[in-house]
Amino acid sequence: MSVTLRGRRRRDGRLGARNHVLVLPSVVCANQTATLIGSEPGAVAVVHQHGCGQVGDDVAHTERAFLGSATNPNVGAVVVVSLGCETIQGRRLARLIERGGQRVAFVGIQQLGGTFKTVDHGRLAVGRLRAELEADGLVEAGLEELVLGIAADGATRAVRELAEAARIAGASVVLAVPEGARGDWEGAPVIGYGQAAAAGISVVEQAGEGTEQHLALAGAGAQVIVSLRGPGRAPQGFATGPVLAVAGDPGIYAALEDDFDLDGSSAGAEDVWRRVISVFNGEQTASEKRGARDFVLHRIARTM
Repeated sequence: MSVTLRGRRRRDGRLGARNHVLVLPSVVCANQTATLIGSEPGAVAVVHQHGCGQVGDDVAHTERAFLGSATNPNVGAVVVVSLGCETIQGRRLARLIERGGQRVAFVGIQQLGGTFKTVDHGRLAVGRLRAELEADGLVEAGLEELVLGIAADGATRAVRELAEAARIAGASVVLAVPEGARGDWEGAPVIGYGQAAAAGISVVEQAGEGTEQHLALAGAGAQVIVSLRGPGRAPQGFATGPVLAVAGDPGIYAALEDDFDLDGSSAGAEDVWRRVISVFNGEQTASEKRGARDFVLHRIARTM
């Protein structure tokens, strides 16, 4: 029996499992303003500690992370919120996002005269973009359009079996593991941070650990992320995409049953894979239900 995905077709041809308007501050100083704009229905605002006092490769790495999250197919439009004097300039970021084929609006706090004027302009932009997104109906597609992200501590049996099940079904798989565990995937191509996932199974570099990996996977184009953690590891979410949290042991699952989606001690690869399809097609994960909007970046240098 064929399996069908239902999602939103983006301008670049990819299929989105969600239809968010992302409110993205280009710098930590714009977080509060972005949060106020993000209270508008249909918007998702993120907060972070980046965008100012950064140098060298770390600036480019952070910009790639912002760009990757903003152009992920689960995001239908973006409102960039800038202070005006940051290292990662909001106008430049908005232009890069637009060049990636994304709908984008820009609001600048210093340019508009302060927080409340910027919030008013930002909320108007969210409303306009939301109306455009609502006009984009759902379309059906095959599994070859699915990019499954797997966040893990290493190459466990559960990770390998899920990756292989997805690959056989026709999906692309991108893995995020700690740097020391990348060698466990010999033969799998390594993609740069912010680059699109390769066909088959690939591994993203500099993905970090824990919830940092979710941002790296979003930058590779993953529409659904499965978090396969070791024993005792708590579940975490992500700002713009569903994270299917699989408990690493029955004890942590019993303690946090509401916050996990599956108990890894009893759910096999096929069980997880079936849930991936259901989640892509609209079923909310536990992290989405509780509003977990984590947005954590693996930095490669200290803020100056």
